[in-house]
This record gives sequence, structure tokens and C-alpha cells, in this order.
Amino acid sequence: MSGGTRLGDSRSGVFVGCFLVSVAANGYFIAPASVLPLLVGEFAVTKTVAGLAISAAIFGTVLSQIPSGFLMDRYDNRRLMAAATAVFLPASVVGVASASYPLFLASRFVAGVAGGVLFVLGTNVVSQLFAGPKQGFVMTVFIASAPVGFAFGQFSGPPVAAAFGWEAAFLTYPLVAVAGFALFRLSWSTPIQSGDPISIAQFGQALRNRSVLVVSVSAFCSYMLYIFFNSWMPTYATEVLPLTLGQAGAVTSLLPAVGVVARPVGGWVSDALGHRRRVVVAASLLFALPGLYVIAAGVSPTAFAVTMLCVGFSIQFGSGVYYVYARELATENSGGTTLALFTTIAFTGTLVSPTVGGWLISAVSWPATFAVYVGIGLFGAGILLLTRDSRPDAVA
Repeated sequence: MSGGTRLGDSRSGVFVGCFLVSVAANGYFIAPASVLPLLVGEFAVTKTVAGLAISAAIFGTVLSQIPSGFLMDRYDNRRLMAAATAVFLPASVVGVASASYPLFLASRFVAGVAGGVLFVLGTNVVSQLFAGPKQGFVMTVFIASAPVGFAFGQFSGPPVAAAFGWEAAFLTYPLVAVAGFALFRLSWSTPIQSGDPISIAQFGQALRNRSVLVVSVSAFCSYMLYIFFNSWMPTYATEVLPLTLGQAGAVTSLLPAVGVVARPVGGWVSDALGHRRRVVVAASLLFALPGLYVIAAGVSPTAFAVTMLCVGFSIQFGSGVYYVYARELATENSGGTTLALFTTIAFTGTLVSPTVGGWLISAVSWPATFAVYVGIGLFGAGILLLTRDSRPDAVA
């Protein structure tokens, strides 16, 4: 971080501001899910085509990560967040003001690019301002903003749409983002940057960091498991278990909701264990896998709900720790680039998992699909043997 802290600068204000911005971005990503029938009626498209509204934003997020990482390590992160917010606001508004579905998707993609930049910027800023022995806990509390945003998007969409129209369900998020940015900007007066501006050579070295790549692939596997459960468990519960779609959706909502607790607890444990990030993320994957066998056995609705709660806690126990782990493995002056590389690979798991899971279910069977995802989890934990643990004093 360049520049010194001035009197009046507030780390807590920065944290809350960045948290709100992240909640807004993540809520925007998932926003179409809660009002999908309204989009189908408004634009006269099929449910499958309407679902592209989610994919467009996430695709934009994935594509934005590497370029934003390079910029974060060269320029003042405060100015970058101002620019991303300035794009996020109008892009969110343009889409809902259009009667054209292609334009709506295009606006979702642009807003997804800006939202992805806002999320990784917030992560980078918080990791710099709260570097120290408790960074694991603070960072995982911040990363809990993602499930909070998802929950916000899922629960606020229907009542807001019912009261003010479907368009209002998408306009809530840029307003929250602007409020969060304003608090962030008012809370910190000095430039925020990883260190000396990263050179092209250092940028290339950061992208080839073997340890970060290994951790990122492990996180990719974790995200595949997490999104598979979120995407396909409601369908499984209605096809195999005696649950209605409403009951299945309510039970599955336990999965992201428990992340609000699980992610900070994982960070606290990793700090308490002497900053051993690797053992926490590996355990996070391994302890979730028995849940796949329990669910595949066709258990009772009560056992299904309990298992979903346990699986959700286990998977997300390591979710926030991955971010800390990757950044502590960063080479000099490349903290932002490292986070961006990590999120690019990890978030790709959210893109491919629903499609892979759906294809396996249709082409083979539910039990075979569960077995494949157990293998993915085992691979994600096992690949960590190829890298070392990190050191909290090595943050770039």
C-alpha cells in the first residue's frame, strides 16, 4: 500500500464500504434467478434463454479478472473502484430500460465486467489494509459478502418486483454499490496500491506462479462442487425425494446461507492453526464429500436438509481461506494480479459446473454424477500436495 495513513482514515469504514459494494455486485449476478418468470414474460423468451441473463454477468466477471489484476498492481485502487462503479451504474440501468433482450444481455455482460472488478478490488483493498496475524479471519468475513449478496438477490427480488416492477429488482444493486463506494472513498484519503507498479515481466511471472496455479485449480474444484449443489439439488429432491419444488428450494437455500458463518469460521481456524491455509482448504473439500454418498442413498427429507446444511458449511469453510492462501503466495508487487488470476480460474468452475452436471445427469445417471463430483473433490484436495503452505508475512 503506497502512502501513509492520515488522521481520520478509517479501516472499518473501508471494510464496510467494500463489503456493501461486494454485496451489490454478487446480488446483481444472481438477480435474474428470483424473477426468471417475469423475464420470460417480459421478453417472450424461453426459460433456458432467460437463464443466460445469469451466465452473461458471470462470463463478464471471469473475463475482467486478469486485466483488472494488472491495473490494481499499477494504479491507485480508489480510482479504479470509482471507474468500475461509474460503469456498473449506467450498465445496470440501460438493460432494464430496453425492450430488447439482446441489449439486456449485453448490459448484463458489461455490468458483470464492472461488478467482477469491484469484487476483486474490494478483496485486494481489504487484504492490504488488514494485513497481519488476523488477516485470515478478516478476509473471510469480507468474502462472506458473496453469499450475503446471493441471499440479498434471492430474497429481495420478488417483493421489490411485486411492489415496483421487475426493473426495480435490478436497480437496487447499483444504488447499494454507489452507497458503498461513497463510504469507502470518504473513509480513506491516501492511495491504495500493492507496492511499486508491477512491470510486464513481473506480471508474466505472477501469471506463471506454480503455487498460485495449483491453489486456483483446487478452488476451481471447490466451486464446481458448490455450484453443482446449488444448481441441481432442487431437481434431485423433486425427482428422487418426496419434496415439492418449493420445499426443495427452501432446503437448498441453506447451502449459501450457512456460508455467512462458515467462511469467517474457516478464516479464524486457519489463523488459530498457525496460518495453515492448506490444511483448512483440503479439509473443506474432503469433509464435504461423504454428503454426496448420503444424498445419493435417497435419504428422508429431514436427513436431506441436515446433509445440505453440513455440506454447505464444509465447502464454504475453506472458500474465503482460498483467497488468503493465494494472495500470500504472490510474488513481489503482484498481489492484485494474483487475486485476479485466482478468481479467473476459480470462477470458471461456476460457469462449467451446471452444464457438466446437467450433461452427466442426462447422459448417465444421478449416482454416476455424484461419483464424478466425488472424484473432482478428491482431485481438488490431492493437488494441494504439489504446493507449499503460505506465510502471512509474505503478502505482496
